[in-house]
Amino acid sequence: MTSDDPLLRPPPDGVEHRPASAAARLLMGGPVVLVTATWRGQHNVMPLAWHMPLSTDPPLVAIAVEQSRHTVELISHGQEFALNFPGRPLLHHVQYLGALRGDSIDKFEATQLETFAPTHINAPLVAGCAAWVECEVQESLPFGDHVLFVGLVVAVHVDPEAFGDRWAVGAREEVRPLHFVGGNVYSTLARALEAKVPQGFEAPERALAQRLAEELELTREARERREERRAALEREVERGNLVDLDELEDEDEAAAAQRGERLDGEIDLSQGVILGEG
Repeated sequence: MTSDDPLLRPPPDGVEHRPASAAARLLMGGPVVLVTATWRGQHNVMPLAWHMPLSTDPPLVAIAVEQSRHTVELISHGQEFALNFPGRPLLHHVQYLGALRGDSIDKFEATQLETFAPTHINAPLVAGCAAWVECEVQESLPFGDHVLFVGLVVAVHVDPEAFGDRWAVGAREEVRPLHFVGGNVYSTLARALEAKVPQGFEAPERALAQRLAEELELTREARERREERRAALEREVERGNLVDLDELEDEDEAAAAQRGERLDGEIDLSQGVILGEG
């Protein structure tokens, strides 16, 4: 028998422990930003995943930057920074910029990134992004091996195809923001899910249990449909027939197919004749 006290119940089967450092990775997944900063004519840009909103009135955001980064020096002196939200076209630039040190190389010169003028601060804005946020530093606090900069938002600019009053999940992949999930792996917003809350006449525990069952069933059905689709495509490849990548809902699988590669557990399309390569 299990206890009614939630603090005495054992964890579910399959739950695994991880080191405390894994908490940072669990909290990742939001849009990665390119932080730009300027001081005495020196410009720098670095990718960052540790950021968050702090307040809506006044509009405050925070970024946590590792203390040894050149960006810390520039922001500390200049007391301003900009957040640039890159999309898939800048995927490889984002990863490369994280491997460079701004105190030993001009990152803008090295990558030939295009920039344009901000409206309220001096840090340049990176062209080709989905959105931009200009900030003036209100507070800087050291925490552990990072410095937390609290910025007052003084200007926001967006690509309307990417952002209306929220990120446009159904937008073209080129304008969707990149989400950092760890290492050199990123993702993009691919699908919108609409939550349904219990109505006033419904018992919440019963309504939510029903919603959970429905979502699990939908997930199972989607997985089965995908497996059936993959099996059919694999048979077409074995027969030497044409394969249309539009039939692959999984963007990673489709991209791998275009490169002639194979993802673990996915169908091998490298021997097939592929449509949709652009």
